[in-house]
Amino acid sequence: MTINENVSLGKSVKIGQNSIIEENATIGDDVVIFPNVYIGKNTKIGDGSIIQYGAFIEHNCSIGKHCRIGTNTVLRRETNIGDHSIFGSLSASEGKNWIGNNVLIHSQCHLTSGIIVEDWVFIAPLFVGANDPKMLHGRRHVERFVPKGPHIKFGSGIAVNVTLLPGVVIGRECIIGASSLVSKDVPDFSIAFGIPARVVKGVDEKWKLPEERYQEFRKRVSEEDLVKFIDRLLSDYK
Repeated sequence: MTINENVSLGKSVKIGQNSIIEENATIGDDVVIFPNVYIGKNTKIGDGSIIQYGAFIEHNCSIGKHCRIGTNTVLRRETNIGDHSIFGSLSASEGKNWIGNNVLIHSQCHLTSGIIVEDWVFIAPLFVGANDPKMLHGRRHVERFVPKGPHIKFGSGIAVNVTLLPGVVIGRECIIGASSLVSKDVPDFSIAFGIPARVVKGVDEKWKLPEERYQEFRKRVSEEDLVKFIDRLLSDYK
């Protein structure tokens, strides 16, 4: 294992063989880092979090308290994950995004730059969020690329093999059915599925989370704050 200069290690931290922690990283109390993990400079990992085998976490990332980062995950620079969240094995974050508290992201998911995932969201395997509607690779002289990631609002559930196109907003506590392609915004408390996805009905009352959870979330962060945060992260594209 390699621990570079000015790394802050909390109490009772466990670090596996062949792991690397770069300079100025901050590791909280009771964090468990499995073997073959890379943690980039200036990254922060909160108390009680678990980083599993082979995770690759680039610089300037932030992982909250009591999170689990799965085997062979990739978190690129400026990925931000809140408390009590799970980022599943073989999933990837392209960085410069925001993932809230109590979020469950399953295996083999792709979270693009600019995506916002609010608290208590569930994302099943094989999810893809896109941020580039014009595919301007090699054509930056035509138009400057500014990412526009999807926004998944509080408490929504995304079933297996769903794709969200750039800039799509999934409203509060929605359900998106399996293998859907979502090209338009989905209103709060809706069930949508298909290619392209269409709203078919509202969610059952039993599906809705306790209102106090939503109010706690809104006290912590407003929608305006989230948008400003993402705009700041993406400012170097502009």
